[in-house]
Order: sequence, then structure tokens, then C-alpha cells
Amino acid sequence: MRPWLYAAIGWTLLILGLCWMPKSVVTQAGGERSVRVPHADKIAHTGLFLGLAFLWLKASPAPRRFAPVVLGGLALAVITELGQMSSFVNRDGGLDDGLFDMIGVGLGGALFYWVAGGRRDEADYLALTEGA
Repeated sequence: MRPWLYAAIGWTLLILGLCWMPKSVVTQAGGERSVRVPHADKIAHTGLFLGLAFLWLKASPAPRRFAPVVLGGLALAVITELGQMSSFVNRDGGLDDGLFDMIGVGLGGALFYWVAGGRRDEADYLALTEGA
């Protein structure tokens, strides 16, 4: 279980780092709008939160873990969007980005249940029951 937990924590920190990167740093790196793919930021939000949901579902020991992951994803979406509007970050936060964050959480949940069948790996279960 621990590798999945570490991956989930790392992914969450990655989201915070990317979403709260100050506008001055983003501009130096080429800007938010430098990518020529239409709605690339929405694709990025969806992909980041898809990964978030999948990893936290894999890491979670609870049988009923989907609701806490959805609520955690919603909380993270709100926190990151509000943080983007701070004077330090100075980027555009919006309801539309939060919506795509939640679409990503839903897709991550669907991917988890499709790939893992809603189960953890047997090794994860044994490690959890043995207190490792």
C-alpha cells in the first residue's frame, strides 16, 4: 500500500505546485497560452485530477472510499482555484477549471473501477492487514 500512498501524496503536491506557480514563472516558461492545442488547460486539469482520483483510490484502505476521494478532489479543486486568485500567484482561477477538475475525478474513479475492478492489489491488502 505504501507505494500507492506515496504516489498519491506526491501527485497531490504536484497539483498544488503547478496550480500555484506564480504568473511570473509561468510567463518565463512560455506562458499559459503558448500551447496551441485548443483548451489545453482544461485537458491538463482533467488529466491531473484523473491521476489524483486513481492514485488515492488505489492507496485508500477503506471499502467505501469513493466518496472521500470525490470530496477531497472537490476540496483540492476549490483550494487550487482560490489560490490562483491570490496576489502572489496572480493567475486566473475559475469555475470552469474547477468543473474540469471534477470531471477528472469522475474519470479517475471510472478508470480505477475499470482497471482494478474496485479492488486493491492482493499484496496491498495483505500489507494492510499485517500492519506494514
